[in-house]
Amino acid sequence: MNIGRQEQSGILTLVLEGRVDSIGAGELEVALDEALEQGHNKLVLDMAGVQYINSAGLRTLADAVTRARNKGGDVRLAALTPRVARVFKIIGFDRFFEDYPTVEDAYYGL
Repeated sequence: MNIGRQEQSGILTLVLEGRVDSIGAGELEVALDEALEQGHNKLVLDMAGVQYINSAGLRTLADAVTRARNKGGDVRLAALTPRVARVFKIIGFDRFFEDYPTVEDAYYGL
């Protein structure tokens, strides 16, 4: 998994590419932990390059959003692929995460 970082107006965007499987989830967890420890409690995840996510990846996202919200922030998802969006809907994660069509849309009001 490749994870790029971009910051704009105090909001950190992590650009994800690859599979968020057991290995990718571990890499994502490290990136999210670092971001939250550095005080970035407003995060946007650009998911356009993610074609697969498993339970380890979903658990990592759930942990991150809980931690960010406890600090007064949020984790927003942008550009979910149809396959990943379907997984979110099936397990009910669409109630916890709103899918924004673009990164720019996810920034609005954050």
